[in-house]
Amino acid sequence: MASYRAVMSPNEFVELLGDKESRVEAIRQLMGGVDARELRRAVVAEDVFQALVRGTRNESSVVRWWSVQLLDHCPDERAYRAVEPLLDDPVDRVRRNAVHALGCRGCKPAVAAGLDSTVIEKLKSVAVSDPNPKVRHEAAAALLRPDL
Repeated sequence: MASYRAVMSPNEFVELLGDKESRVEAIRQLMGGVDARELRRAVVAEDVFQALVRGTRNESSVVRWWSVQLLDHCPDERAYRAVEPLLDDPVDRVRRNAVHALGCRGCKPAVAAGLDSTVIEKLKSVAVSDPNPKVRHEAAAALLRPDL
């Protein structure tokens, strides 16, 4: 397993998030684990963090979704800034995951800071006007969390 890391860059592993056959190993190499318990304890190297941020702008919605999913578990307040633009993603599933990542504290208990007011206002807008009812519901639920 460790030999992959020696020959592949974090950017290459992020690209593999789009491949169902390679995804689990890519996640393991990027994050050091794959299940929720392991991900909550993840320590993400700077090069991995930057690769995941770049993944949020990938042309593949699958790579964008998985990049958000992994950033959701990054104990780094910069992850919020990386995920916020995806509230406007053209793909419903990516927008819904972005809302979750911004609103969920359970996935990143080590991050103390809440969201800034501009992101909260954007979530309010999404809760009212997103074209997808599941995205609207997720945003409304996020806004009800006291630790937002």
